[in-house]
Amino acid sequence: MPASSRRTFLLAAALVSACVAQTPAPRDDAAPPALPVTSAAPSASTSAPAAVVPATSAAASAPAPDPYPAPPPPDPPVALRPGGKRAVQGEAGLVTSVEKNATRIGVSVLRRGGNAVDAAVAVAYALAVTHPSAGNIGGGGVMTIRLKSGETHFVDFRETAPAAGATTEKVLAMLDHDGGIGLRSAGVPGTVAGLSFALERFGTRPLAELVAPAIELAKKGHALGPRQALTLAWAWNKLEHDPAARAIWGKGKKPLAEGERVRQPDLARTLESIAKDGPRAFYEGFFARAIDEWMKKGGGYITAKDMADYRAKLRAPLRFSYRGFSVETAPPPSMGGVAFAQIMLSLERARAHEQKPGSADALHLFVEAARRAYADRRLVAADPDFGPKDLDTQLKELLSGVHLATRKPAIDPTRATPSATLAAAMPEAAKESPETTHFSVVDAEGNAVACTYTLSAGFGAKVVVPGTGVLLGNALGGFSKDGPNVVAPGKRMATSMSPTIVTQNGKLALVLGSPGGDTIPNTVAQVFRNLVDWGMTIDEAIATGRLHHQFQPDKLRVEKQRPPPREVLAELTRRGHTIEPSNLTQGDANDILVDPQTGFAYGFADPREGGTAEGISRSEMEKAKDARP
Repeated sequence: MPASSRRTFLLAAALVSACVAQTPAPRDDAAPPALPVTSAAPSASTSAPAAVVPATSAAASAPAPDPYPAPPPPDPPVALRPGGKRAVQGEAGLVTSVEKNATRIGVSVLRRGGNAVDAAVAVAYALAVTHPSAGNIGGGGVMTIRLKSGETHFVDFRETAPAAGATTEKVLAMLDHDGGIGLRSAGVPGTVAGLSFALERFGTRPLAELVAPAIELAKKGHALGPRQALTLAWAWNKLEHDPAARAIWGKGKKPLAEGERVRQPDLARTLESIAKDGPRAFYEGFFARAIDEWMKKGGGYITAKDMADYRAKLRAPLRFSYRGFSVETAPPPSMGGVAFAQIMLSLERARAHEQKPGSADALHLFVEAARRAYADRRLVAADPDFGPKDLDTQLKELLSGVHLATRKPAIDPTRATPSATLAAAMPEAAKESPETTHFSVVDAEGNAVACTYTLSAGFGAKVVVPGTGVLLGNALGGFSKDGPNVVAPGKRMATSMSPTIVTQNGKLALVLGSPGGDTIPNTVAQVFRNLVDWGMTIDEAIATGRLHHQFQPDKLRVEKQRPPPREVLAELTRRGHTIEPSNLTQGDANDILVDPQTGFAYGFADPREGGTAEGISRSEMEKAKDARP
């Protein structure tokens, strides 16, 4: 076995044994672990304050010189390209999301003087009403926040395993017997706690004001959008078996169609209780009692104690530098951030940006970098509160110049590397559903939010808690049979969600992210490359076709709707890639570019799911200020 492969294998074994032996760390929302800056140059964005991220002995000591340093930043610096024929401009703020009502509500918050965090909270609650396949208060997610001060924070509100259901045997039985859905598939919801946590720490407006638009939509109803009608039709054969779900989204024996009105009075009452009493209403009050009673009757696992014990977590983002840009993305329990980072760092060392955009050479290098990143990411697929004590060290190792430069077999620029030659047997990874949603927000002051949240599968567990209108996620299926991501009481399952903030010379540059399960790191990386390496505008970068390779299975998936040219596919096949055309679209990148010269934002809603972007002009903002009482 080559030395580097043996090192990777031993690293995997150490992680597995450490995760089995490790007892849960005490909860401490104010003490996230410090994560590495994987570059000799410091990040342009300031890390969380010392009171929030305590210095560690490793951080205090001077790092050893990297024997395989990354190439120096380009001189002159890369200039992002603002504008775009289909891009939306925002001089004083911008929101882009998968659903028009949610986008409109977020922009309205900005016009009234709210900041990006305020707007993000309002968008998330609105999507819980209008985009029920992924928008939620019964699921969980992650959020990267950059403040105008330059601080960047990561809010982890991923679901946790209920104590009664936190055994591998029960998770496997749920997958085998229930098909991964139903009340036994639900994790303890994190969205309400996460949104409230973000608002209390970084927002400016009262929660009741931000939830009010969602309450109105739930009470009065809204017309079902085209994408929402499509996803409802896809899920109907399972949703129709749940009486509460059928009452909301059904009409007779059929699902509601595009344009038909959806009214959700039970969800409105739940939202009203949150608006009045905050997250306590959800985790200790009306909803907690309702889910506890229902689970006891139906043989589910979530209890009132599980709800009361839930906490959102503030963590330090995972940081790396790429060609003069400082990138802050998702740390564990996301394995998406480390995959994204490793892809970009590998490509930087391979000078892949010098290849022609869309060429076989450029795509081949990307696929080979992704293949290796996806092989490595499972090694750190751990909830940091349960993972090995040296998780930070493992992250640094995986993103170090030594690992990237000496790993065997090295990337062959002319031939695909069979995945089986890259690593020994890996812990089995749970499959991730692609039905999630991502939205991005920037405000006039330079605050920014990238938020990705989910019910796991489309419409989650396909069950609604009676009398509450709350659709539950089916996140328990996100645990693995063994390895770092094995289930434990109160543990968060691994995810690929990778909301990302990018700065250049200390100025906000990009707000990135996507849904798509396992495809997320590849999607974020390709949009980022399109913007930085190929000089595309935001609309061009998002609309361009995407590829996906995740190590195993050893196949290269391409979007049938947006494939590379035939001659490029033929050349990739000749180099040993197994091409798999897919009818599925890849991701839904509702992203934003900020022009560092003007501060103007340019956003685009990915046409793959048909969302909307809306910006605010300076004149609109001035009028709105004048109209405020």
